[in-house]
Amino acid sequence: MGKVVTLLHWHERAIQLRKEHPKMTNMEITEVLNREFPEAIGYEAVKRFLTRQKGRITFEDKKEYTTDDIDEYAKKVHELQKVMAKLNTKQVKATFTINDDKPVAIAHWGDWHEGGLGVDYDRLEEDTETIINTDGLYWIGMGDYKDNYQANIHPGAQYEQIIQPGMQDLLVKRRMERAADNCIALVRGCHDDWDKKTGDKDFVSAMCEITNAINLWHGGDLYIKFGQCEYHWKVRHKYKYESTLNLENAMRRIMEMQGACDVAASAHLHNPYFMERHLMGEFRIMLRSGSYKVWDEYAQKLAGLKGKPGVPCVIIFPDKRQMIPLMLDKAVEVLKTLRETGR
Repeated sequence: MGKVVTLLHWHERAIQLRKEHPKMTNMEITEVLNREFPEAIGYEAVKRFLTRQKGRITFEDKKEYTTDDIDEYAKKVHELQKVMAKLNTKQVKATFTINDDKPVAIAHWGDWHEGGLGVDYDRLEEDTETIINTDGLYWIGMGDYKDNYQANIHPGAQYEQIIQPGMQDLLVKRRMERAADNCIALVRGCHDDWDKKTGDKDFVSAMCEITNAINLWHGGDLYIKFGQCEYHWKVRHKYKYESTLNLENAMRRIMEMQGACDVAASAHLHNPYFMERHLMGEFRIMLRSGSYKVWDEYAQKLAGLKGKPGVPCVIIFPDKRQMIPLMLDKAVEVLKTLRETGR
């Protein structure tokens, strides 16, 4: 096919080709035009022109984008992903060093359920003061810091709250500020995670900023360097394989699947306990923190169950690899003696 000289502009020929050959692609039309016209005609120019044509209508200023625009957009998305990764503090493994030559205690403190109607606020405040004011005691947040019931998540449960979730955030934030100095890490619980079902709010990450603590996401591994010793914790708000008949089942199974640790800690069931078992060649501690939400409609409906406050602690030593599990009050008493006497 020779060069076309009768047409005033390639626009007319492009329209003609589209009418005569409606199945021709924009690229095929571009190739024909470049064979028939002396000037170089780019694919994007042909595409832009043809998308402005709609029957007898020619759009003069219809907004359009090109494949170059899409390529540039994709590049920016990739760049933004890298920046967002830098801003994301969530992790599933972390190592920290305790710089002390005396025994310390690590408390497992969670299920505050701030704002809930059935919460023992007197006990919560009492434990807060104890944790803040005990030398050598550190804490890991076990999740469910606020009640956070919302109508579209658990209809009806929002009526068992004294205040709504927005005001609950203020109470949690203030308690976190008060106890920030000895906070090691925070994990998120299911009540905290409900924020993600209603928007893009990441409440626990914000609390990690306030406390300058490790953002252990939904849970993970903590490796503790302390004097001459190293300890390994596995921490989650709840594990798979939970059983009301065998309280240690979930933590035992997680060690079987993911490897052994010194302490496996969880929360969620509102029933505090600790136990020491000989597993995989060594004695290991499995514990669960309690809850200040001592009653609610759901627990009563299940089987008349009640929550029980309790903060299990583990005392560890810098010069010998030893762990002592105790509940908060007793742990504080023993820790004080150990730090005063050195033994």
